[in-house]
Amino acid sequence: MNLINYWPSSEHISQCIRTEAEELAEHVLLAVHEPMQLLRVGNGAEQQCTEADLLAHFLEVERPIPLVGRSGVGKSHLIRWLEAQLKLQSLSANWHIVRIPKNASLRQVLEILLDGLEGEEFESARLRIRSVGEMLRTGEVADLLLTFMSQQLQRLNARVAEQISYYRGNPQASQQLSAEEKQRWRDVNAHTMPGCGLSELITDPNFKRNLLDPKHCIYQFASRLTQGATDQELSRNDYQIRAVDLDFSFNLDDLSQSARQYVSRAQLNTNRQAQESAAGVLNEVLGESTRTAFRHLFSFNGGSFLDLFKDIRRTLKHQDRTLVVLVEDMAAISAIEDVLIDSLLEEAVRDEKQELCTLRSAIAVTDGYQGYLRRQDTIRTRAQYEWLIRDHGQSREQTLERIVDFCGRYLNAARHGSAKLKASWLERSTDVSWPLIWEDPEGPPEELQAFGHSPSGVPLFPFNRNAINALADHYCSNDEELNFNPRQVLNQVVLRVLRDHRQACQEHRFPPADFASIKAGAGLIDLYRLDEPARCESLAAIWGYGCRSIAELQQNMDWRIANVFGLNALASLLEEVQPVGFVRPPTRTDTGPKKARPTVEPRGVKTDPDPDQHRLEEIVSEWFQRRKKLEQNESRDLRNALNKMYQQYAHPEWLGLGARPELLRGAIVNINIPFSITGNKATNLVWFCQETDFEDPQKAAALKGVALALLRYESVNRRSNGIGWQYAGGFDDYLRYQSFAARWVPQVLQTLALMERSKLNEVMKEQLSLVPILGLWRTASNDRQRLSELLTPAQKILESLPKPAAPILLELRKSALEEWEGKRDAWLKLVAANDHGMDGELALRSFKEASKADFKQKLPRYDREITQALQSSFDVLSVLDGYSRHEQFCLLLDEMSEILRGVSEGGLHYPTQFSDVPNAKRMREALNSLKASEVWAAVKVFLSSWDESDLPKKLQLINQVDGQKLEEAVQALGAWDKFYSYVLPRLENENRQSGLDVLGQSQERVTGLLKGLTGTLKDLLEACSE
Repeated sequence: MNLINYWPSSEHISQCIRTEAEELAEHVLLAVHEPMQLLRVGNGAEQQCTEADLLAHFLEVERPIPLVGRSGVGKSHLIRWLEAQLKLQSLSANWHIVRIPKNASLRQVLEILLDGLEGEEFESARLRIRSVGEMLRTGEVADLLLTFMSQQLQRLNARVAEQISYYRGNPQASQQLSAEEKQRWRDVNAHTMPGCGLSELITDPNFKRNLLDPKHCIYQFASRLTQGATDQELSRNDYQIRAVDLDFSFNLDDLSQSARQYVSRAQLNTNRQAQESAAGVLNEVLGESTRTAFRHLFSFNGGSFLDLFKDIRRTLKHQDRTLVVLVEDMAAISAIEDVLIDSLLEEAVRDEKQELCTLRSAIAVTDGYQGYLRRQDTIRTRAQYEWLIRDHGQSREQTLERIVDFCGRYLNAARHGSAKLKASWLERSTDVSWPLIWEDPEGPPEELQAFGHSPSGVPLFPFNRNAINALADHYCSNDEELNFNPRQVLNQVVLRVLRDHRQACQEHRFPPADFASIKAGAGLIDLYRLDEPARCESLAAIWGYGCRSIAELQQNMDWRIANVFGLNALASLLEEVQPVGFVRPPTRTDTGPKKARPTVEPRGVKTDPDPDQHRLEEIVSEWFQRRKKLEQNESRDLRNALNKMYQQYAHPEWLGLGARPELLRGAIVNINIPFSITGNKATNLVWFCQETDFEDPQKAAALKGVALALLRYESVNRRSNGIGWQYAGGFDDYLRYQSFAARWVPQVLQTLALMERSKLNEVMKEQLSLVPILGLWRTASNDRQRLSELLTPAQKILESLPKPAAPILLELRKSALEEWEGKRDAWLKLVAANDHGMDGELALRSFKEASKADFKQKLPRYDREITQALQSSFDVLSVLDGYSRHEQFCLLLDEMSEILRGVSEGGLHYPTQFSDVPNAKRMREALNSLKASEVWAAVKVFLSSWDESDLPKKLQLINQVDGQKLEEAVQALGAWDKFYSYVLPRLENENRQSGLDVLGQSQERVTGLLKGLTGTLKDLLEACSE
């Protein structure tokens, strides 16, 4: 008894599980056939019917019966089932049954119709079909189609013009026209204007080259006519012209003038709506062009297809046989659909005389096919009813039951294999249902019941009902409605599991991680504490589909499923609580040591399920499965929770930072969240996680738990203030929170620290811009000393500076000192965690880089303001510009005092009327006070600054000038200047009047005195030498 025997072999899968009905042998088709849900529409009523009702109607009516359904719902399968059922009828021995496959070419359709018929006219027709078919080339047929489409467009324009003319003459009739019909007329007129429309465009040599490309719709349509189509091509193409087929990526100047004018007038190369309406007009003439091409290519002894079909029916009438025509897809007969439908509608009896054989037919039609819609009213009226194949509309549970039973039928057939099905079909008994449910000759293993059975009693291994439900929901739902689409169920459910995983199951590698891309809910993240956590998640997500927690999984998935698939730790966990309704098999004696079973049940007090928690679990699960983006509210809550975590655990001092970089900007938390519907910015540096983490099962599971913990915490505490982590599952959430914070917060802090320090140069430049106005770095000889001066407190700088030389300098200093410490602290907090030290090397590197920048933009303005303020002082002191030594300056002051004394003693010319010129005594005292070295130093630095062209150095010199000493010098020398300017012209005038030059006389006296001293010195030297 080996469970793997219930997994069909690859050979049997290939024989019995095919997505296209025509690929199945008849006995296999009957074995897997799932009764279809049919809706009969007609006579103004709808009625749910069975396949038996359809068969009875088919045997009663000599009209083509339309079977309508969406792609993939099993129309071809139903046609084949109908054929098989007809063959079981006792009357079928005398029937000529013709089934036209949906992938048949035009030649194959005609040959199938003639197959088995004898006679000269039929042989001649076969020869004609064969000869034409062999000559057909797809490219040539496509070119021919374009030619006929061009002609049909011209005819369409004429017909619409006639219709418009008629309705203009009949205003009352025009009121009955629908808006759609009026829009159709507008589209036709816009695109079929004679000499300037689609007709000229599709026959233009350059544009036609694109239409005849093998990938283009026109070529694909021609290929179906000449060669038929594979199942893949049929599922990929709907053989309709789309707006994207009208390609204008080439140079429009290459088109003919008429085609170019049409494209420009209709805005066909720029207006998407114009392209769509043009494609609609082309589709309108495509069908008729195909039929025209058929009439052009095929004629039968000078007659038409209608004549040939009548010959077939007459021949069968003479043989007393019934003709049955079954069409798997009306699109397969598009070239002859009108003439074939006309033939199928033709009565066998005329003038009370039967001339033609009895004809029964059914045509499968894809919902919305234009060729059928044109004839729908006629066909439905003559056939009485239209039969719709339902793939939705039932309750979800009913649809799921059908899907489960459908999967069970294919499983059962594949376990038998085609050969045994055929043998049992031939040997079947009428009183026993066929086929029997397959069973291992050694008997079913006890684990088989863990996987459950289909409604028909077929064991579902390796599926269970949950697994089929999960895969069907994931791949067979449309707008959240579960649809029964056999092709999708076979491809996405049955074959997805069975085709490639039998060996993996034997080796305990099935299901693989992330199987079918279906993820477990956020409430099952604790599975990642077990062995092979990613496989455990896949098993829980699919075979335990719908379970939101470990407890639910224990109640709804048999532990033996996990055991069969080699997930022993999960099996042990599930075995703790048997599924509801499960009957434990007899316990086997086990004398061996019992292994400890890992328990992952959440701690804490069990309470009733919180609906909001379930809602959050669904939101987080869908988010991590990439089915939905995280909504605005949840994104906001997650960002807020992460910001709180960061604020609580970030320690900037560990990275040498004086302050914590913030994630908040106003009320906005600058954290990016992958696949969030709002709030992400390209400028944000911090992420909750990376998008690639969603692809890693291990990381995704951990992050899913963290996200759920944060959202639950925010939700619970918003509703219950102060509850903290004291809620059901809160302890586990807290552990996830702490674990994540330990990893995430340091990474975020490191990222933000790097970001902040990347600004260090710019921030340091701000302080450097204040250095010149404060006159710093006077004594600094290297960068370390300069950097050290940047750390000087503002008060100390203020104390070190002399009184400013001008009020404007005082204002500039005050402004700079007010900003000094703020700008210093702005960069200092990036390199210093406290007041005791800093990262000196980092600071020095940044200082060197910042020093290279031009931070002197404001200096010219400062220089102009200071120069303007000190210009009057310079005008006074500029007379000293040639003096370089203090002694020179003092001699000048003595001479000025002497002159002052001489003038004051005479008393005649001393200016007493000026308020800013003190009396002689005070002025002499003021001049004598200037002999102090501090005054000379102030004057000397001031004068040297005036000639300095380097602005930073000039400001540095200005800041060295003692404003008080400078003011004393300016006041004293200014008073002297006024004194001298007053006295000099009066003395000169007096000298001219008296004829004496007092100054000259004084000079002569001094010169004579010096000569006398020189002679006396010579005499003394001579006496000494003797």
